[in-house]
Amino acid sequence: MKDFKKLYFVIIIILFLSLNSCSKTKTTYLPYETAKNINSILVLPFEICSENSESFFYCPVKEVISGYVEPSAKETLNRLLKKFLSNYSSHYNFIFLSENEFENIISQILEETKNPAEIIKELCKKTNTQGVLYGRIYRFIERKGSSFSIVEPASVAFALVLYDGETGKILWMEEFYETQKPLSENILNIKLYGKLKWLSAEELAERGLIKIFKTFPLK
Repeated sequence: MKDFKKLYFVIIIILFLSLNSCSKTKTTYLPYETAKNINSILVLPFEICSENSESFFYCPVKEVISGYVEPSAKETLNRLLKKFLSNYSSHYNFIFLSENEFENIISQILEETKNPAEIIKELCKKTNTQGVLYGRIYRFIERKGSSFSIVEPASVAFALVLYDGETGKILWMEEFYETQKPLSENILNIKLYGKLKWLSAEELAERGLIKIFKTFPLK
């Protein structure tokens, strides 16, 4: 039995190393005609998707299932997003809106239009930006238990969308949805989880952003 456990962990380590060695990500770029006009991107605070909420932003997710969202989810994801965007400060100038600032601006715009594309264009006009980055939270459930023994694993689902401020159209979009599973059920997830432990919702969300930002388009 001990020999089997040793073999199991050796296999895990080998798979982990091989996956990392093959994980080269191809850099993506915006088309030149679009990129040359985008210098500043407006970053909106994350929005929570719920049955009772109405969104004025087009976000065509496909397979995400909504669920419970922890009260701390917005603050956590806004903080993590700001951290990740700092890696792209040499490509874009990011303008961050607080919740109050966003509510004040969007209320003014909604008096004139409720068309998603027009809302994007008006947001950019009012903030002197050329693109809008929008995030929507579908699920953010904290694990129940510790990092080594859980009753219920963390579960996170969110999407990020980059809109063109000139046309209001989507330039880039990625979604992440994951409920942590035991490695015995899916050994390939070790690349995502990064550690042989049960992640918190914040740790899982951070790994989701790492995955998503591999395709974030550059100028």
